[in-house]
Amino acid sequence: MDLDLEKALDEPLDLSQQFDLTGERLERDELLSLSPVRFSGRLRRAEPGFVLEGRLEFEGTVSCARCLKPVPFRRAGPVSWVFAPAYERHQPAAAGDEEVELQATDLDIVFYDDFTVPFDPLIEEQLQLEIPMRALCREDCRGLCPICGSDRNDAPCDCAPPTDDRWTALKALRPKDSDT
Repeated sequence: MDLDLEKALDEPLDLSQQFDLTGERLERDELLSLSPVRFSGRLRRAEPGFVLEGRLEFEGTVSCARCLKPVPFRRAGPVSWVFAPAYERHQPAAAGDEEVELQATDLDIVFYDDFTVPFDPLIEEQLQLEIPMRALCREDCRGLCPICGSDRNDAPCDCAPPTDDRWTALKALRPKDSDT
């Protein structure tokens, strides 16, 4: 979907849109399912450009980071973007200067050259920030056994913990009467 900023030049524009995005498109392997993302908001003129304020709502399922069981989540909250014409972007002071120091407010602005701005990437960015990165099915999740792969939440496994032989050569250097 594209935002037509020109439609909000004279009066605010109410928007309502549904986005169908997949885990593959978001490149999130832990995302098992995602409902359609609902956005509703208002685009209004504000100097030097426009402001879009609204609300995102979506739900889905991700894999537990330890045992891979499905973990449902739901997100709903406010979002906002400031749009400014590209000529408002900070320019280097002199022709030889290449570095420009960004201000904190510069990171919150979407600069545009044309009154038509792609909206999908902005929604995708908000989703990336809101989808849980390391969800747990429960706080004390014991995860999967690294040897046999059984779920240690369901039953303990009889696998012996792996040994670490990297320090074996140093044991020969330890005095025999030492307890430490």
